[in-house]
Amino acid sequence: MVIKKIYLCLTLLFFLIITGFGQKANYKQYNFHPPLDIPLVLSANFGELRTNHFHTGIDFKTQRQTGHPVYSIDNGYVSRVKVSPWGYGHVVYIDHYNGLTSVYAHCEDFSGAIQELVREIQKKQQNFEIDYYPSKDSLKVKKGEIIAVSGNTGGSSAPHLHFEIRETVNEHALNPLLFNFKIADTRKPLIRGVKVYALTQEGYRIEGKSQRINVNDANGKYTISGGKLIVPANYTSEKGGIGFAFDAVDQLNAANNICGIYSAALIVDNDTVFKQEMNTVYFSSNRQINTHKDYEEFHLRRKHFQKTFKTIHNPLPIYKKTVNNGILRFNPGSNHKVTYVCSDVEGNTSELSFLLEISEGAVGETENLYEKGKYLFPDSAYMHFDETHYVLMPPGLLYEPTPLIIDYSQGKLTFGDPEIPLQETFKLMLPIDQKHPKEKYYVERSSKYRQYSETGAVHEGWITVWVRNFGTFEVKTDLSPPVIVRRNFINKGSVRGKTLLWSIDDAESGLTDYDIFIDDRWYLLSWEPKKNVFYFEVPQHLQGLKKLKIRATDACGNSSEEIYELEF
Repeated sequence: MVIKKIYLCLTLLFFLIITGFGQKANYKQYNFHPPLDIPLVLSANFGELRTNHFHTGIDFKTQRQTGHPVYSIDNGYVSRVKVSPWGYGHVVYIDHYNGLTSVYAHCEDFSGAIQELVREIQKKQQNFEIDYYPSKDSLKVKKGEIIAVSGNTGGSSAPHLHFEIRETVNEHALNPLLFNFKIADTRKPLIRGVKVYALTQEGYRIEGKSQRINVNDANGKYTISGGKLIVPANYTSEKGGIGFAFDAVDQLNAANNICGIYSAALIVDNDTVFKQEMNTVYFSSNRQINTHKDYEEFHLRRKHFQKTFKTIHNPLPIYKKTVNNGILRFNPGSNHKVTYVCSDVEGNTSELSFLLEISEGAVGETENLYEKGKYLFPDSAYMHFDETHYVLMPPGLLYEPTPLIIDYSQGKLTFGDPEIPLQETFKLMLPIDQKHPKEKYYVERSSKYRQYSETGAVHEGWITVWVRNFGTFEVKTDLSPPVIVRRNFINKGSVRGKTLLWSIDDAESGLTDYDIFIDDRWYLLSWEPKKNVFYFEVPQHLQGLKKLKIRATDACGNSSEEIYELEF
């Protein structure tokens, strides 16, 4: 029994240590080597609002060019290396012996032994795209060692280095600006607007009851016109209340890029009712940014309104204090002093203060806002099926109640509003005509401006897909192979010293595989989607007349091949 109690205590202690790192660590104790040897200028910081996620690192400018050496910040070993045409592009992860992991993304390529390892794995798997986890200490690196060169690969829109620090044990992302990197910042955050909402007791925004107010700046002391915000009495309610969001951003020295705020607090009548700090982001809850920000303001107007209230379902770890989840319960006819304070990591602070006046009148109604059978709810499941479709939506996918939209006509199922985000996937089944082999079927998802392919499993006359977006869905067949077009050489020509380029397009189910073979031996074919180019860097050892075969395959198994005779 004693041993069991000791074990439980040690387990609890270990849990508290690993879960509390982001909040309690002494960040200044670390003496890391900078990841670049050029002046450290940021184009984006930690916690910045993005589509479906907080930015989990910081972005270093690389003087509008690629090719700068990238250095390991400390001793450690390569724990993961990934190559993808999407996302982080070429990325390397270094586990350090202090319990931290550093991440270096969008690299142009890797260096030394890391580069050799990547080429070995690509050759072994016969794939450009790899995701490999070396064993512990199998590929050690030293502090200050060059591990890669900076680039513009993956989802990057301009040359830069995306850099992260994570807790190794759980991969929680930590704010790199809390560590000892010398990044100049003497600029105060900017407060650009305030928005007030009527809320239910769950923290849901009530449709048609919100106001957006501009603010005026006086050297970091912000005000609104007249210094007073008047809110109708029906924004208050017996069970709900009022909530605020603030459009606040930050800027650092040497660049005018819009960055995210670090700390924010809402003070009402001299009491702090809400406080957030961007110390750590959990990847498991990162998509919950869709309930932290005013989603519509961000995606329709690119405004950075961050709420100072939260719904009962919001598990984000950024909240340090929330009185009644930040929902303010006021009475008609009352007046309150409201102050919003936001700061950056260096302590530069901006403040907005105003008087909130609640008009006289009747309180609002929150009991009968959502008619049963006409709404989908965050905490409820939804299922609907007939001979034309089957939809199963588990609870926990929505951030707020949303009108139920479901309609089947002319072979297309419309389910939900594609402008509303979802936290996880739901199950969708549609019947197929069974005229073609089952691997030729896929589901096309249409939103307002684009179409996407969703591949799934076909069984007994139905195709099943798991999707993370509302939209209009239709079963399609892909019988056409990808189209391969050479761009910078001719058949039977000399290609000595060249990089060979192709375009490969697949307008239906989407490309899944692409390879080059020279005299039946596999070689690396790389892909850069931003330039719509596939490229083959001819190795120096290739000499003489060779047969080159390029092959591309889509998600429905259709393949194309081109064969050339080339003089290397």
